[in-house]
Order: sequence, then structure tokens, then C-alpha cells
Amino acid sequence: MPPFILTFELVKKESAPLYRPLFRDLMRHGAHKYQLSCWLVNVANTAAEVHDYYQRFLLENDRLMVSELTHNHKHERYHKDTDSWIEANPPFR
Repeated sequence: MPPFILTFELVKKESAPLYRPLFRDLMRHGAHKYQLSCWLVNVANTAAEVHDYYQRFLLENDRLMVSELTHNHKHERYHKDTDSWIEANPPFR
């Protein structure tokens, strides 16, 4: 199962109570927040399935992009432990 990058653009503040189920679910799946409204998650699904699953937690005007994390990536100034999360959930390609 490949790790995925989930990027949200939320209409309301991330701290709004209506998003609590979204963030609880991400944590339940061992997701890692690496930037504001950007998460890494490793689940046994396709990008389309992950998108459809998390879309149900969002408001009508929120935006979501799901993309597979590949070896062809570069990152900096991320939240703590991102390197450790990627090492534990390495990309396939």
C-alpha cells in the first residue's frame, strides 16, 4: 500500500468542531500532519478511494487533493517527525 499526501483547503478554520471527525479519523489511521492542512497517510486503497472516503468529512466548498507519495519528492520545513514517518511508510515508486 502506498502512502498518500492529502491536501485540504478548508472553508472554516481547521479548529472548527465540525472537522473533529476528520482529524480523529486521520489519527486513527496513523496519519502524520506535515504542514498546515497537509497530511501523510498510509492505507490499503487507491487515491480515488482515499479521496472519496475523506471527502465525506468535508463541507461542500472545501477542497481535497489526494496523491501518491513517490520517491520523486523533496521537502523541507515540515512538522516534527516527518522524516521518521516517511522512513516507516516508504513510497513504492
